[in-house]
Amino acid sequence: MGNKILFGTAGVPNSTINKNSLIEGVKQIGQLGLDCMQLEFVHGLRMKKEMVSELRRVSYELDIPLTSHGPQYINLNAREQDKIDSSVDRLIQFAKISDSCGVESMAFHAAFYMKDSPYDVFNLVEKSMNVIEERLNRLDIDVSLRPGITGKVSQFGSLDELISLTKKVNSCHPCMDFSRLYARTKTYNTEREFDYVIQRLRDELGEEAISNMHIHISGTDMISKGELKNLNLGESDFNWKELLNSLKNNGCGGYMICNSPNKERDALMLKDYYNSI
Repeated sequence: MGNKILFGTAGVPNSTINKNSLIEGVKQIGQLGLDCMQLEFVHGLRMKKEMVSELRRVSYELDIPLTSHGPQYINLNAREQDKIDSSVDRLIQFAKISDSCGVESMAFHAAFYMKDSPYDVFNLVEKSMNVIEERLNRLDIDVSLRPGITGKVSQFGSLDELISLTKKVNSCHPCMDFSRLYARTKTYNTEREFDYVIQRLRDELGEEAISNMHIHISGTDMISKGELKNLNLGESDFNWKELLNSLKNNGCGGYMICNSPNKERDALMLKDYYNSI
């Protein structure tokens, strides 16, 4: 993927006539002039085999690579062990279906703190991620596990946590949601600060951490405890132009998935600006 950013939408573009068809969504991505699409499995992991094979074929033929985002009901720090086991099983199923669709990078939110110490939660998440990696290796599934930066301080997913987790679990890499990083910390919203984050990823995780990124972006509405909801980029004070400047100047590559309500319009705006730099 080198030093090129590919731009796409979180889910089927709004302008797709049949919004329930992932295949039509991929075709619409091509018609719009965008580069990739994220499969949103936030409410479940069911897909017919015929759909999977056709989706993979269309994605390959149109050269529209796919990423994916996992279910909302994952919590590797649940109170009961059987619920943690269920979350592990869901992530395994998520990896299986993502791999079948041709996805190379799958994002998800790993855990909630549940009033536990971040240190204890980290240890539990690391333990589960190692189990997931081992099981996926046995199944010969090679997909990048991307726990994401989270926008609320009640959720596992700080920049420090994801860097540390990546160091400890081979198949794990951060999903860099810069909008949520801003909402979570109320900082990291200038080109200089974006440069700092990217340089830290490079120094601590190696060159691949910036040459093969999985990035989420949108405007964000914030409260004191973090993210409230996604906004269109034009309605937010998130400095997306400075982010793109930083990504390009630092030679970053990978996927940039837009989560704005008007997702394809913002994704095209992002791509147009990036190409103009």
